[in-house]
Amino acid sequence: MLKRIISLALALALSLPAWADELTVKPDAPSRYTVSRGDTLWSIAGHYLNNPWQWPQLWRMNREQVRNPHWIYPGDVLTLDYADGRPRLSLDAGAPREVKLSPQARAEQLDQAVSSIPADAIEPFLVRPLVVDPQQFATGPRLVAGPDEHLSLSSGDRVYASGVNETGSWQAYRLGKQLTDPDSHQALGVEAIYGGDLVVDKLRPDIQTLHIRSVAGEVLVGDHLVRAPKQSFVNYVPHPAPAELRGKIVSTYQGVAGAAQFSTVAINLGAADGVEPGMVFGIFKKGGAIVIRDDAGKKRKAQLPTEQAGEMFVYRVFDKLSYALVLNSDGALYVGDGIASPESE
Repeated sequence: MLKRIISLALALALSLPAWADELTVKPDAPSRYTVSRGDTLWSIAGHYLNNPWQWPQLWRMNREQVRNPHWIYPGDVLTLDYADGRPRLSLDAGAPREVKLSPQARAEQLDQAVSSIPADAIEPFLVRPLVVDPQQFATGPRLVAGPDEHLSLSSGDRVYASGVNETGSWQAYRLGKQLTDPDSHQALGVEAIYGGDLVVDKLRPDIQTLHIRSVAGEVLVGDHLVRAPKQSFVNYVPHPAPAELRGKIVSTYQGVAGAAQFSTVAINLGAADGVEPGMVFGIFKKGGAIVIRDDAGKKRKAQLPTEQAGEMFVYRVFDKLSYALVLNSDGALYVGDGIASPESE
């Protein structure tokens, strides 16, 4: 299984993207940095920038290079220099690094590539359909029986399904909560609850036999089955969301009361709004109401300002909503908190 699927781009460009801001490198930024195993693009960027989402500017990347990056590996050496007074980071092509070039080693190379953000925090979500169409979902295959009339099933159990028409791997789901836009009250989609993985043993015209390979939460008789997606690489680089995109957090995954660092949240913006993987949003919390007393003792009400309380990285996009990983926060984040392009320090 490929475990490092989010890559860092290494191409340079002559022009900067339209979302470029003033770029300031930290005073103690290293002139040379050797990439280590366990590094992420976000953590490496933190050595150079106060705002890691400005990384594409440091690499002089245009939008096409942000969407179609190359790879960087442990052992690569990065060098910082200045061109026309502007900082620039690049790969030291002369620095030795052992690279496996055979076609057989290609998957292993990609498996070792440095990820943009902590891959373990989002990896399960990249191959599981989190949002489904209830009507289409209801007409698909489902589990109809387990061993000894058990309703709750375990890893290794032989189970029976109806509607499975292909051999290979399948995933068990059941319908979860409907996600709704907090402002327009428009339905954004229904979140599906993942149960576990199954493998087909025998295909028959009426009833199919499978066995449960693994259980994540629980697998129940009556669960719907979805064909397991093939592994695929998703290449994206952190870059700030456009200034015109504003939205809200509509859900915290699995109903966590207050999201914190490395929590997954759903937002009410998706592909239809121009959201793409790799976009970074600031998370903004509205200030509370207070009472101010002047020198004469007269009271008046005032509203504390809205402040940025964290940043999130979009990693999976559906039509009307997206999922993002909270990379940092100044406290718990809740449904209804606003999101917009992150503020530069």
